[in-house]
Amino acid sequence: MPIFLRVAVMIIAMGLWSIGISSAQDGLTKQDRQGPVTVAVTLIGPPANGDPVKAKVVLDTHSVPLDGIVFERVVVIRTPEGADIAPTTVEQAKGSGHHREAVLVFPPVSTSGLVRIVVRDVGGIAERNFSWELSPTR
Repeated sequence: MPIFLRVAVMIIAMGLWSIGISSAQDGLTKQDRQGPVTVAVTLIGPPANGDPVKAKVVLDTHSVPLDGIVFERVVVIRTPEGADIAPTTVEQAKGSGHHREAVLVFPPVSTSGLVRIVVRDVGGIAERNFSWELSPTR
């Protein structure tokens, strides 16, 4: 096999391998690009029944200031019954102006089905909904 063909096969294999890793990680990240602000929510670890839920929330824009956004007021977990639960802790908050992020810790989720995180009133969008399937109790 000529050397250039071997190199081409290796490059393709490495590309496919990295896409596979990206896809697995992307399952924990959801993004909403409505309006002038992009909101990305990444679960830190897959959600499991009875465990606290940790999520990194990233706000990104080039047109509106984000300094007035209080993460613990605009990000909630919505229960299947429709109740909104605020985070118990905000960690690693950083950024200013047009780029902000924080890790939010929510109380343990004790229901089965979906974990739904709602980001309210950011960039003129009333609600952005992000959801993941809940794993069975370990």
